Amino acid sequence: MSEQNFSDPLKMWKQLYDVNEKYWGKMMNDVVQKEEFSEWMGSVIDFNLYCKKAMNDQSKVFLEASNIASKEDIANVASLVINLEAKVDTLDDQLFTQSGQETDVLALKKDIAKVKSDTKSIHQQINELKAETQTIHQQFNELSTSLLNIEQLLQQLTSKK
Repeated sequence: MSEQNFSDPLKMWKQLYDVNEKYWGKMMNDVVQKEEFSEWMGSVIDFNLYCKKAMNDQSKVFLEASNIASKEDIANVASLVINLEAKVDTLDDQLFTQSGQETDVLALKKDIAKVKSDTKSIHQQINELKAETQTIHQQFNELSTSLLNIEQLLQQLTSKK
């Protein structure tokens, strides 16, 4: 029988670690390679995906109820801006491509008025979105302040006990 040296605790610790690692490593490898583990891991992933979908749905409902601009709203505003730019480009082309022909000034004035009207509408929508965003920020700040007050009250109540 070999004589063990108890004067070196780090060596004993390393030997203990090596023995445990060898046993647990083999056991975990055996568990991971089984079909049941794969099925269990699949069910965990399915559950996580279900929770993520539920969270996304609830977030969407909350944002709609809070009147926060959605991706679709922002995309609509961007679409309006792009259409406006296309109209301006069309007017620009009409003005500068009809070099020898008389242009219909009244039609161009109507088009310009329409573009100005569209621009005002877009600016109004952007201002409304800004106002809604400011209101939401104020509400979140008030909510944050309320939560801090509640936390302080809870700390006071728990410290009195």
